[in-house]
Amino acid sequence: MIRLRFADALTLERAGALFAAGVHPGLGEAWGDRAALTLHIAGDAGIETLRGVLAALDAAALTAESLTVHTNELDDVWAAFTALP
Repeated sequence: MIRLRFADALTLERAGALFAAGVHPGLGEAWGDRAALTLHIAGDAGIETLRGVLAALDAAALTAESLTVHTNELDDVWAAFTALP
């Protein structure tokens, strides 16, 4: 799972709509609460999924205050972040 926290409710709502519309393949459902948006990632998803989420947010001019990734493959997550421009 990827948990994204945004500065305000409007940004959270826009991000929820973006991913609910199926903007990025490799994601299951997206759901939000008052504080954050959670994206479900398929068990076989790779680093490209994480990069795609970040690229989709960037393309929509949405900035997350924080991003938390829940995974067992921490080396791959570290590689994704260090390889980003």
